[in-house]
Amino acid sequence: MQAGAATAMSRDAICRHLSDVEPVSCLCGESRRIITSHDDVVAGFHVTRIRDAQPHFHRRTTEIYYVLEGCGRLVVSGSAHELSPGSVAYIPPGCVHSGRGEFTAAIAVLPPFDPADEFTVHDELPRPCRPPIFRRLGEVEPARSLCGTSSRLLTRDDGVVMGLHVVDIRAAECHYHVRTTEIYYILEGEGTLSVGRERFELAPGVTVYVPAGLEHAGDGHFRAIVICAPPFDPEDQIVV
Repeated sequence: MQAGAATAMSRDAICRHLSDVEPVSCLCGESRRIITSHDDVVAGFHVTRIRDAQPHFHRRTTEIYYVLEGCGRLVVSGSAHELSPGSVAYIPPGCVHSGRGEFTAAIAVLPPFDPADEFTVHDELPRPCRPPIFRRLGEVEPARSLCGTSSRLLTRDDGVVMGLHVVDIRAAECHYHVRTTEIYYILEGEGTLSVGRERFELAPGVTVYVPAGLEHAGDGHFRAIVICAPPFDPEDQIVV
């Protein structure tokens, strides 16, 4: 089942497949904007093919890049960082950034992307609010979780506004979060994700937006990027 757009920060889940979203040109290359401000959501989610992006920054927007395929470099605030599949970059507001080479990244955006919040250094001088963070999937030990095993690459201990986990999900226990919104992006495997009264079929390329307060549980065996806004807090996890 495919859920439609949420209404005014409602409790509705959203499920979309990558192939259902038309790509649009952007400063980074070509982006499929799967979850956007038109959905009245807490955070947005894009999958972007990056080809020698133009340097730019955002005043209000925080972004997390997770590299899906390809290799290249991400230049942030004048420093270049090598990227390959499994690389993660946390880019706070005010950091000038651009991708070099050709790679595809899943990008979480908080708040959702606003074209009016995209600037070049020719527009004004950037004011970074904090340094960026770079990590690789292989650097983080997986931990047991209600969903299976989770590699928590960005957590509240980092002082970030969004977290990012890569989770191997097997018959997850039903639970919900009072404050935390989650976005699942399926990397591999198949299964189902039950969210409230909805039940979504999962395959690589499917994105599911799970608002705070909705009970959810995964069945089958699949691997997913999970974005948490705010970052995961074990005290905000209630088993049903």
